[in-house]
Amino acid sequence: MELLQGETMLSRSALAKDLCRRLDLRDPKGDWRTATTLKALRDLEAQGFWKLPVASVPRPRHWNSTRLSQPVKAPTAVPKRVEEVQGLQLVEATTQEEIKIWNELMIREHPLHECRLVGRQLRYLVTSDHGCLGAIGFGSAALYLEGRDTWIGWNAAQRMEHLPRVLNMNRFLIRPQVHCDNLASQVLSLCTQRVAQDFERRYGVRPWLLESFVDSSHYDGACYKAANWIGVGQTKGRGRNGQRKEGKSIKDIYLYGLVDDLRGRIGVQPPVLEALEAASGLDAQGWANQEFGACDLGDPRRTRRLVKIVSDQAAQPSGSYSQAAGGNRHELKGYYRFLNNEREELDPEGLLQTHRTQTIRRMKQEKTALILQDTTELNFSTRPGCRDLGQLGSNQTGAKSRGLDLHSCLAVGGLSGLPLGVLRLHGYAPEPAQGKDPHRPIEEKESYRWLQAYQDAADVAQMIPETRVISVADREGDMFELFDHRRRLPGKKAELLVRAKWDRSLEGTDEKLFEELAAAPLAKRVSLPVPRQREHLSKPSSPGRPGLAARNAQVEVRFKEVTISPPQTPQIKNKSPLKLWAIYLVEKNPPVGATAVRWMLLTSIPTVSVKQALKCVQWYCRRWRIEEWHRVMKSGCKILEHQNHSAGVLQRAIAIDAVIAWRIMLLALLGREVPELPPEILFDPCECEVLELLAQKKSSPSVKL
Repeated sequence: MELLQGETMLSRSALAKDLCRRLDLRDPKGDWRTATTLKALRDLEAQGFWKLPVASVPRPRHWNSTRLSQPVKAPTAVPKRVEEVQGLQLVEATTQEEIKIWNELMIREHPLHECRLVGRQLRYLVTSDHGCLGAIGFGSAALYLEGRDTWIGWNAAQRMEHLPRVLNMNRFLIRPQVHCDNLASQVLSLCTQRVAQDFERRYGVRPWLLESFVDSSHYDGACYKAANWIGVGQTKGRGRNGQRKEGKSIKDIYLYGLVDDLRGRIGVQPPVLEALEAASGLDAQGWANQEFGACDLGDPRRTRRLVKIVSDQAAQPSGSYSQAAGGNRHELKGYYRFLNNEREELDPEGLLQTHRTQTIRRMKQEKTALILQDTTELNFSTRPGCRDLGQLGSNQTGAKSRGLDLHSCLAVGGLSGLPLGVLRLHGYAPEPAQGKDPHRPIEEKESYRWLQAYQDAADVAQMIPETRVISVADREGDMFELFDHRRRLPGKKAELLVRAKWDRSLEGTDEKLFEELAAAPLAKRVSLPVPRQREHLSKPSSPGRPGLAARNAQVEVRFKEVTISPPQTPQIKNKSPLKLWAIYLVEKNPPVGATAVRWMLLTSIPTVSVKQALKCVQWYCRRWRIEEWHRVMKSGCKILEHQNHSAGVLQRAIAIDAVIAWRIMLLALLGREVPELPPEILFDPCECEVLELLAQKKSSPSVKL
């Protein structure tokens, strides 16, 4: 106020400079914060605190960009694949001419037709020998972003202090006339390699995190996934300042960490999860509240409704909810209102959020925890009125079966083998393979679900660092991209244990994987339990298989470290070879009619002794738990008999049944594995009394109930 009331009135710029000197307001490079101070003065004037001198040069009402007088020349002879593009590079737009080119590209060719950036800025041109292929722009991060803020876990003070370390990629353009496979993901990778250095050189602050938004109504975000960006939710349709604006669409949020220890640098403490015994809280009265009671569904009444639905359905898992609710029409109406609610909080991920937390707590109790992932088909061909189903296949008459594929992740104790809970459910409508480009990137294929599930396992491993987490998959998960994805992850990683399907090429030898391991020294002969094989009826497309009783197979075990060569497909042929450990089991003399055991296990777990090899075999044998769980869902909980009219509602009902099936399976296994467990832990007093009377009747037929 003294400066404003003095005899000599300073100009606005001089006033801002004087304040910077008096208060020592400098940016990280040591320059005066004149522009920021001047803006603060104008804001305070707008709030009535003072009256500033009249500006010597009036501020323009509308911002105008500097542009070229003509469109940017179109690139020529751009190859179809990024590997063939010559001279691909990012050029930072610093000269006046480069900035004009950047502006012209954005105004003419970007969907937003807007080139203005906010705050500290970086601009890049994507150039090549074929011409200019696109452009990228960075500005200041969103002030409030729920998905990002939740993922980081910072508080308001930490966000205020470290938000300058977050950069927003708010413009990304691959020119419309450029059609080059994997170009966008390659450009993103080039960008993440240099943006931190360029930003620090210009502004004196090294960014730690990148954020970007994708309009999912027009784009699927495959290039971000291919470049290892992480999806963390959606925006709320608000502007940068957190205020809702007309015309703002809801977009997917993607993040990319530029440092390994982001949360540690910010000072975010990891959430403390108390370990939970596998059998804790599974009594009939309290288990539903333990597994679902803390779900945030937007309204506490919805959470209470969910707990009631689960409790009722668990009492009669094989019956309809009408039977479970005793025919109460009010409860039945509430059930269908709940399932048919289209709020995003009621998707399977939202319904399982509390159960997932409890599952991770049970995993923390284990020294080694296995995450089993597998896919099962759900055939709903008898529901012609059900919407959004996919094509599962066709029979010999050409009739197409309709339904969903369900990719699941079930946590299991490595030592006990007890199921610990459901971590992930991903239901999707499969599409026919005809007409699909076999060379499309993995992010556009259905098999990408295996990488997503492993990424989830890696996230869990970060949360419980004292527990060894192993992701286990069958032959469908044998993908070079899966092991390569693990190799590129920073920090603590979940291990991988996968049964090999492909006889892969090896580095440094002409022999293939199976030949190499067959010639390895014999480590040991062991007896391997083989579960019962159910009878499969023959079909025109596949021969049948007779049913076989469970047996113990005598197998030979060999193991060896191998270096896997990348497959010669355009997307991954240039990747580095993979060093893995292979464990080979083969049954020399199977019983008549039985298929010989012949397993090749590939793992990231160092396997240098017979004991370690047998431990991996034991862990892989636990994979049958997820097959048994799928069978409980189908035969015990009757998920294929649901009568819902859309795939989305079906998946909500199945998510509830999945947890009920887990509890049924756990109770059965606890009875076998821990028969001395007191019944009061799992059953209420009335149920214990009935069970006691049943036991007395079995031992003494004269006892009457």
